Amino acid sequence: MVLHHNDFDGIMGAISLYRLHTDDEFHAKGTSRRKMIENLEKVIKKYKPDLLYVVDIGPNESELEELRRILGNKNFKVVWMDHHKWSENVMKTVSQLVDEVVYDRSTCGAGLAARYAKEHGAKLCDCCEELVNLSCDIDLWIRSDPRSEKMSMALGNKRWRPYLQEKLWRCVGWDKDWEDAYEEVMEEMRNNLRKYLSKAIKKKVKDYEVIIVPIRVKDVALVSFMAEEIRKEKPYDAIIFVSDVGSLHMRRGTEKIDLSELAKRLSGGGHPAAAGGRLEYSFLDRLLHKLTLKPRKVELILRALEEYSEAEGESKGLREAEREQKRSGRV
Repeated sequence: MVLHHNDFDGIMGAISLYRLHTDDEFHAKGTSRRKMIENLEKVIKKYKPDLLYVVDIGPNESELEELRRILGNKNFKVVWMDHHKWSENVMKTVSQLVDEVVYDRSTCGAGLAARYAKEHGAKLCDCCEELVNLSCDIDLWIRSDPRSEKMSMALGNKRWRPYLQEKLWRCVGWDKDWEDAYEEVMEEMRNNLRKYLSKAIKKKVKDYEVIIVPIRVKDVALVSFMAEEIRKEKPYDAIIFVSDVGSLHMRRGTEKIDLSELAKRLSGGGHPAAAGGRLEYSFLDRLLHKLTLKPRKVELILRALEEYSEAEGESKGLREAEREQKRSGRV
């Protein structure tokens, strides 16, 4: 059983691990970051696995108690693979609860899973290796091959997504189907982005310029690409998308900010350049966001930015004091 992030990277991680197992014993379930804990519990109850892989997704600090409840008395093996930034507490807790942690921030989730599969005797065909490399290319923002961005975007097309996922499992890479799905989703994304930007909130908090963009949850898969379009217009330090269910999806516009640290203040985590979190939307918040496309609880985001800025200022002061001490010691 594999529980994997539902993006290109996570899908290819699951496909790589499939090479270690036979059809009748292998199941895969994709999950969003927001529903990771919920889906973890569901797959355990439904499939009662002897072996469970969790790929390309990690718990946040706020989820550790739930994780202890779900895995505290498990009677099956768990191998957890991830490349996102984990805190010491998350690493310690997960290491205590699972049988094996495979953690490496230098590659993508699919890269980790492919390496693990090959180390345990699996053989990956050339096509699978190529698709793993493409998923790393976009997930790590290398972008050396234009197909990686296009395939990732095409997977954000809900009409085409099930069919394209099936093509990945059959090891079918870029072709006319991918091209058609990409062109369709690009047109839809640009139309939706214009509407979202008309409702966006632009703020300067301390030294950081931020844009907060309301979106509908159906477009979450496209936030990285919408962020790229926004960057072309202006290099905001942080581009923060708020969905109509309260999930936060952050992308960095400059090198000034570490979004993984900001996300911790918003019940989330991730990479320095891309992270997620959540706002506790009530039913009314969800309804008003859907009806008006106006983000709710923006003050929580701004407060988190202020706290992050203050913490960074203190850290910078400490680092400068340490450097000054070292210089004084050499005199």
